[in-house]
Amino acid sequence: MDRLTFLKSMLGNAALLTLPPLHLLPKDEQHRLAWTEDCHGIFIYDTYVRGFQHHQGPGLIHCIAPDDALDLVREYDNEHDANAVAVYWEGNKLGYLPMFENVSLAYMLDHGLLLESHVVYTQPKAQPWEQCFIAVELLVPRHPAFDAYIEHYMARPDAGYKRRPEYGGETKP
Repeated sequence: MDRLTFLKSMLGNAALLTLPPLHLLPKDEQHRLAWTEDCHGIFIYDTYVRGFQHHQGPGLIHCIAPDDALDLVREYDNEHDANAVAVYWEGNKLGYLPMFENVSLAYMLDHGLLLESHVVYTQPKAQPWEQCFIAVELLVPRHPAFDAYIEHYMARPDAGYKRRPEYGGETKP
């Protein structure tokens, strides 16, 4: 059974909130989501997977590789967190996005926005809560006007990303 079939059978169609490979979708869904073939992936969040040691993560840590695709699945009936977003790798539950940090992402998913998530790195010898570090991107359709806006913004001297230390900016206390 492939990843999409597994997740659909286990969680229902509405629960799959990240985008599987387009060719795995039914033809009508492929047409509706064709814009995702040429879109911007805008970085919005990175974190360690929480609860990693309580799910299938420890048994899979040596199989998970950087850039592996992940699925984010809203768990509306989670008794501990109303905004729970579970993290899956190839149909295996690894854990969750951190509680209290997941609110914005849960709202995005609740409103039908498409997110992509992938493994940034793993550290099998670290503490369980620091073994799998992931990133999340928001998918935004390409459009000439939006592309021009982004290009103009990124060239500005006051562009927000230029303030970040990894781009040579200084953080202010």
